[in-house]
Amino acid sequence: MKTIKTEVDVETYSELVRMRRSEGLPSVSALFLKMCGVLTDDTEAREIVEKARRKITRLEAGTQFRLRELFGDERWEGFSKGARLRAGRLFHEYAEEASHGILLLGKTSANHRRYEKR
Repeated sequence: MKTIKTEVDVETYSELVRMRRSEGLPSVSALFLKMCGVLTDDTEAREIVEKARRKITRLEAGTQFRLRELFGDERWEGFSKGARLRAGRLFHEYAEEASHGILLLGKTSANHRRYEKR
């Protein structure tokens, strides 16, 4: 996989973040891909999982959560449904590896997987 880097000033970055939020996207990179017409559910899902991994590092040990709880309802609903479903599968695979300090718990009545930070 290739990486694209773009340096911008603080004002431009702030504007890009504002645009990203208004589009309901997980990152400025996803905004660029969407604006170029090449953002797929798979790409967006990988971005969601990466954001979730970073958010988990800030949680206290023993904290239980669902993937969507890491983002808040409004932000989570802003992601495409296909990306949310793929992100759930990808995150489950990530947690299943059992080497990242995430414990798999049962499912909720709505069939959403619960996790716990170790």
